[in-house]
Amino acid sequence: MNERTLYLFDGINKSSVKTIVEQIMKINQFDDDKDKKEKDFKRVPIDVIINSNGGSVYDGLGLINVIENSKTPVHTYVYGLAASMSLLIAVSGHKRYAGRLSTFMYHAVSTHIDGHLEYLKNRVDETQRLQNIYDEYLLSKTKLSLDEILRVQEHQRNWYMSPDEALTHGVIDEIV
Repeated sequence: MNERTLYLFDGINKSSVKTIVEQIMKINQFDDDKDKKEKDFKRVPIDVIINSNGGSVYDGLGLINVIENSKTPVHTYVYGLAASMSLLIAVSGHKRYAGRLSTFMYHAVSTHIDGHLEYLKNRVDETQRLQNIYDEYLLSKTKLSLDEILRVQEHQRNWYMSPDEALTHGVIDEIV
């Protein structure tokens, strides 16, 4: 299992996430088998290279669950853009890196909703639930403050960060 570099260059969706989830799980199974057979086996990290404008919150959270539960360390590298849901995936890495020309972007969770009133109320409640999950996770993995996040949401804007800002805010561990 020599190939441990995975790429997330598409939008976050079932198809793009499925490939990465399958590979992380296969690598973990391979490493688990080696760990049972070799006394001093050391797991080699999995690298996830990210350049994505985000996408589905549900699919992204599924990938994050797999990354968090990976016994083999998963390192995330942002080379390009980590926006919206891909920002949350980037901060889920056991170690987090970015190229010096990368960009990070946070904004409030968005959904496209239309329909009858009860459906709209239900979708608004679900969107708020997802926003809470997103923000709580981001706050738990970084040095960002709730006030900073609420200011962005209040002004309904996108917050772009350079790698230096991302490093200051604990979004990444190192610029490479």
